[in-house]
Amino acid sequence: MTYRRTTARRVSAAAAPLLAVGLLAGCAQELPVPEAQPAVVGAVVTEEQEKTIISRVAESVEAATKERDADALGDRMTGPAKVLRTSQIEVAKQLKSDEQVTDLLMTMQSVTLPSDPEWPRVSLAVSTQPKDLTPPTLYAFQQASARADYKLWGWADLLPGVTLPQFASTDAGAEEVAADDGDSLAMSPTKAVAAYADVLSEEKDSKFAKRIEDDDFRDFLAKQESAQVKADGWEKSEGKYSFSARPDQDAGVQAMRTVDGGAIVMGAINSSQVIQLQDKAEAPPSDGFVTQKALFGSQDVTNVLRTKYMDIVALYVPPAGSEENLRLVGFEHIAVSATNE
Repeated sequence: MTYRRTTARRVSAAAAPLLAVGLLAGCAQELPVPEAQPAVVGAVVTEEQEKTIISRVAESVEAATKERDADALGDRMTGPAKVLRTSQIEVAKQLKSDEQVTDLLMTMQSVTLPSDPEWPRVSLAVSTQPKDLTPPTLYAFQQASARADYKLWGWADLLPGVTLPQFASTDAGAEEVAADDGDSLAMSPTKAVAAYADVLSEEKDSKFAKRIEDDDFRDFLAKQESAQVKADGWEKSEGKYSFSARPDQDAGVQAMRTVDGGAIVMGAINSSQVIQLQDKAEAPPSDGFVTQKALFGSQDVTNVLRTKYMDIVALYVPPAGSEENLRLVGFEHIAVSATNE
């Protein structure tokens, strides 16, 4: 993948040449009125500052995870990232093992810095490739106010082979796109996340199905459903399978402009998988799904098994007027609840 940034041209002030004023018939020639120049735009955070920010976030998250102290996560985590890590710490306590905790590698190969001097601010970063050659991870960091610490807002593993669109250089900084900006984009960031959630729920019946490209996440969910309905005893127990998804309104979205006028949008989706059997049948958590089993705990097994997930999706939204479709560039899909009803 290529993440080199093209250095943006900056407007520089230069001394204006002297204008010769000629007098004709006693009248002074009118001077041309210079056009107002736009203010120079630049990143409001330097690469060195961003490196320090990420290092401090990584240290804090690692310490809280090691101590299995969910309360300490709030120091450097917020939004969906905090929800996911809190759930993972609870699972680690149940299992007395960190095996199901996502390893957040925060050594970065590229960063996208904010240019907006107002708050809240957001920056993006892409990790180096892990040693196991799995895809890198896209991170979003947020600073809520001038005196607040930057916190990890969310992360999503990039899809295999994906190449992110180009962002502005780290000198220039990238524009943060408003959540409701449907004028400059093919779809506003908020609507894009909602549309993707609708496609997860309704699949090809979604009214947005033709506007969003097929991807690995949807393929994974389809295969999961197919495997379940082919399980032994499924028809005999009158099994029913359903999957639904909706955007997490409380989490909001994070969006940064790409040089082609589009945006990378990150948002959270709450999804739910329900397995329901006939009244006298039992739907226990799967022995092979360690997180689900830990979340289910000591509840009585019934004919219903409901597993809730929090998904973080990273979408490319093309600029307004583009013929391109929206597409998923990365996601995280983590179980946060398992119940018997």
